[in-house]
Amino acid sequence: MTYLATRKPMRNLFSLHNQMEKVFSDLFTSHEGETDTDNTAWMPTVDVSETENGFEIRAELPGVSEKDVNVSVTDNLLTIKGEKHQEAETDGKNYHRVERRYGSFQRSFTLPRHIETDAIKAEFKDGVLTLGIPKVEAAKPTEIPITVNS
Repeated sequence: MTYLATRKPMRNLFSLHNQMEKVFSDLFTSHEGETDTDNTAWMPTVDVSETENGFEIRAELPGVSEKDVNVSVTDNLLTIKGEKHQEAETDGKNYHRVERRYGSFQRSFTLPRHIETDAIKAEFKDGVLTLGIPKVEAAKPTEIPITVNS
C-alpha cells in the first residue's frame, strides 16, 4: 500500500477542519446570557438603529413563539428574554448533525436617558421582534424677558 492510502489524508483533513472550527467558534461566540454549560444556549441577532424620533431594535427569533418572549425595562436597562423549544417529536429519525440552537436566551441594552420607557412598542411578525423606542421631546428653551427697573 502506498503512504497516502495508509495515512487516510481526507480523514485527517476533516479532523483538522473540525478542530479549527471549534477553536474559532469558541473565540467569536458571545456568551452573554448563556445559562447552559453544554453550549446549547443561543443568542438572537439584533439590529439597533436610530431615527430623529427614536430608536428601533429588531431581534431575529426564528422558531420562537411570541408567548415565549418577554421584554422589560428596569432602570433604563431593556431586556429581551425567552426560550426556543426543541422539537420533541423525532419520528424515528437518526440525526447525524444538529446545528440549530435551543434553550433560554437573554439580551440586555442600556437605553439613553432621553427615552420614554412607558411608550415603547413591541411587535412580533415572521420571527422578528421589533421594538419602537421613542425619544422624549427635547425641552424647548423658553425666553425670559428682562425688565428694566427705573
